[in-house]
Amino acid sequence: MPETWTPLLISAVALAIAIYGFSKTAGPVFGVVAGPILAVALGPTAAAGFAVPLLLLGDLMGLLYFRQHADWPVMRRIVPGVLVGFVLTALLFAFASQSTIARVIGALLLFSVVLEVQRRRNPRLGERVEGGTERRVEAGFYGALTGVTTLAVNAGGPAMTLYLVKMRVPMLAFMGTSVWFFFILNLIKLPFVIPLGLITRESLIANLWFAPAMIAGSLIGIATFRRMNQVWFERIALVLSALASLWLVIRG
Repeated sequence: MPETWTPLLISAVALAIAIYGFSKTAGPVFGVVAGPILAVALGPTAAAGFAVPLLLLGDLMGLLYFRQHADWPVMRRIVPGVLVGFVLTALLFAFASQSTIARVIGALLLFSVVLEVQRRRNPRLGERVEGGTERRVEAGFYGALTGVTTLAVNAGGPAMTLYLVKMRVPMLAFMGTSVWFFFILNLIKLPFVIPLGLITRESLIANLWFAPAMIAGSLIGIATFRRMNQVWFERIALVLSALASLWLVIRG
């Protein structure tokens, strides 16, 4: 943790945490904006440990509103791919740098956004066989992409968002599924980040200082979500996924 908390540093961290909170109740892809801000403010390693307890708090805020709306069959289909993504990440780090992996992920995500936009414009491309091979392949692909992005660049939101958009999941089920998914994922991270010393007494005290920013962001997210309809929700999700993908391609 920083030795001195300057007003600028406090403002940057509070903004990042509020955006994370907003993403927990308005759409997971918004969280991609917060990651780089927090990494610049605290450093990538410190930010990784600092964020986890606050992300769990945000998950709990999301569960208060959306816990009953999860689409569990959709989530079960993506889990095997996520596990494959975890293994792929370990292998990729043996052969490529984090920036290279991030750029490849960004390119795949951007390509996926373009395909989804084309699918929506062309009804023939939008046809699918329910429960068919195409659906299983998509679940595997986006699951693996979510697993890789979560571990490699701490930004699983865009991949999960694209998967749920492709599955035409209604807004409430979209939020319920994503909140449960990332809550479980963040719980799984704890046994890994604690032994590494990324969560300390000092970081937990700092978490308490910034918890109000997470709660405020979550409440603003709820108010925003209530004013969106399905069409705009999906359009915003696609636009933000495209921007997040471009960010990964450019910055790595």
